[in-house]
Amino acid sequence: MSAAGRGRGRPPVSSREEVEAVALDLFLARGYARTSLAEVTGAAGVSKTTFFRYFPSKSGIIWSAFDDHTGRLRRLLAEAGEDRPVMRAVRECVVEALRASVDDRGLWMKRFVILDESPELRAEESAQWISWAGAVAEYVAARLGEDGGGLRPASVGGAVQAAFLAVLRSWKTSADPAPVLLGDLERELVPLCDVLQGWIDQG
Repeated sequence: MSAAGRGRGRPPVSSREEVEAVALDLFLARGYARTSLAEVTGAAGVSKTTFFRYFPSKSGIIWSAFDDHTGRLRRLLAEAGEDRPVMRAVRECVVEALRASVDDRGLWMKRFVILDESPELRAEESAQWISWAGAVAEYVAARLGEDGGGLRPASVGGAVQAAFLAVLRSWKTSADPAPVLLGDLERELVPLCDVLQGWIDQG
């Protein structure tokens, strides 16, 4: 029986990750908007008090991991230093941040599918992707000595974010687990980052 089909009498789940897994299966099966918090806690066999120890809200099941991922990207970029070309550092940090986020159980991709296909999450999604692109733009700005909202940093952040999102969407129909697909992300980013590096080098 899947997590979504958990019934009374089944052993309760006992960790944040397991509650998350049950919730994601429910969202995929029934739709995010049509799944209540009570249904999540009931299927997971946990109280609302326990749930709120793990997540601030129902949407926190989606956004907490995204926040962690963007924070990880910011830390990797902050530690990247200046020993590599700007766009090589960006590409390597973007791939490494995702490598640390994806999992063999497919929770990351389940979360992404729910996010990408739930109109009710669209407003928050936009803000999250702006933050992600901002992390890249801030690093580029620091390397170039420019303002983060300037033409080159903002353009680079937006372009890399768009490519990253496009690659994730292409994975939705793949039977391979996300960790196996990380090489695709690297290959797709190489030509884009090479072009952007050439633009940066023009001064």
